[in-house]
Amino acid sequence: MDATPVSDADATLSYEALAVGDTFDAERTTTLTEDDITAFAGEYDPQPFHLDREAGAASMFDGLVASGLHTYCACNRLATEAFFSRVAFMGGRGVDDLRWQRPVRPGDTLSASVEVVSKRPSESNPERGYVDVAVTGTNGDDETVVTWTVLGMVRREA
Repeated sequence: MDATPVSDADATLSYEALAVGDTFDAERTTTLTEDDITAFAGEYDPQPFHLDREAGAASMFDGLVASGLHTYCACNRLATEAFFSRVAFMGGRGVDDLRWQRPVRPGDTLSASVEVVSKRPSESNPERGYVDVAVTGTNGDDETVVTWTVLGMVRREA
């Protein structure tokens, strides 16, 4: 995975420019290899079915699978490139409804899309608005693998 930071130099979309229903699709994909999966798991989620093919085969997954957290992180990077780096995003208030819909296996290619699901101005700070977005991560067969909602804050026009 590319470790280059996402620049906010093009973050031109303000709160006012966003509408409920707007969708932003990732322009690229990322493929998780077996080495990627076992390295992430070894560092952050050392479950046997994330670390070892045989343990994965003996599990309910019937094979090695990526950590859900790895899937989330990979799709979050794509969502950041597609949406968060394009808007005047000030930060998140939280994440709701994180769900792993299906396992990700070595060789799966992931993509992400972001949909604006709600927005409202801040009552306490006129410089920002609250924008909540639904993020969907999919595999190469266009099957949903992970979903979550980001409760975000976006800068308003002066």
